[in-house]
Amino acid sequence: MRASRLTIFTYAGIMGVPLLLFVMVAGLLANNPYAYTVVPALLALALAVFAVSGIFEIYLHPTYPGSKSPLINGESEVSRAVPKNTGGKLVTFVVKRFNSATKRLDSATYKARATERTTVLGALLSIKDYQDNTVSVRCNCRMGICGSCGMVVNGKPVLACETGVLSAAEDDVVEVSPMLGHPLLKDVVTDFDDFFERHKSVEPHLYRKDAKERYAATEEYKQSKEELDKFLPYSYCIMCGLCLDACPVVNSNPNFIGPQALSQVYRYHADSRDQKGKKRLFDIDTMDGAWGCEFSGSCSKACPKGVDPASAIQMLKGELMKSLPENEE
Repeated sequence: MRASRLTIFTYAGIMGVPLLLFVMVAGLLANNPYAYTVVPALLALALAVFAVSGIFEIYLHPTYPGSKSPLINGESEVSRAVPKNTGGKLVTFVVKRFNSATKRLDSATYKARATERTTVLGALLSIKDYQDNTVSVRCNCRMGICGSCGMVVNGKPVLACETGVLSAAEDDVVEVSPMLGHPLLKDVVTDFDDFFERHKSVEPHLYRKDAKERYAATEEYKQSKEELDKFLPYSYCIMCGLCLDACPVVNSNPNFIGPQALSQVYRYHADSRDQKGKKRLFDIDTMDGAWGCEFSGSCSKACPKGVDPASAIQMLKGELMKSLPENEE
């Protein structure tokens, strides 16, 4: 509310003062006697009202919250005041925040009210806005498309914008922590540079042998419905990184390329428009590639879009077996 009123005063000054200046200049050019007396008086009055109003809003009007929250330090647990009763159920949030200075996960406890429509991301942003502005959370679309709000909620890697607080709460407690399958930056924000490098390494795009055709195609690459169905389920990946966090191999072998990149290998290998052929398969024919997967299936269970990377990797293994020299015609 305070910010809204201050904005109104600002725009009033921005619009009112130039208007009076314009009237005064026009009066001077027209040699109007009022331009020397009335208009300057009105201009001075407008400036005075604008200045007094701004000072009143900045220094006299009460603000919310009343004080800034301290930074997390060591193992100490920080409690926050219970928010005002504006409806909903009171839920305790235990946020495991990565402290980049100490390289440790520290706990901070907050109280927030939640309804059936409140998401974990919405609650965290509310905590950041009204209780502790030092909490770092990454988000963008807030509708399960960008995949940037991935985190661990009560032990499960999920998209915070798609996870309801009341459905995730256990005994009215929600524990939020960063994904450990990615390098940590701050609080629940993780580094995705390595993730995108893995994705990039498998060349996730259509490959055509004719370079001239690639840049000067005369018609579209037609497909039947059967050809489309072979790869379409694997094209829904939003690169949220949840599958890597859930994968036990990624968390024990950092050289393993991971289920996300491998599922995209199969997505383009199964695409009838792609002409890279066996070369795409041979690039991941290593122990850190397709053969590194132990088929736990946790990656598919964590995927919010139902991509099923585990099945894609097993089909890649089958394609590799078919490509053995003794199996070639």
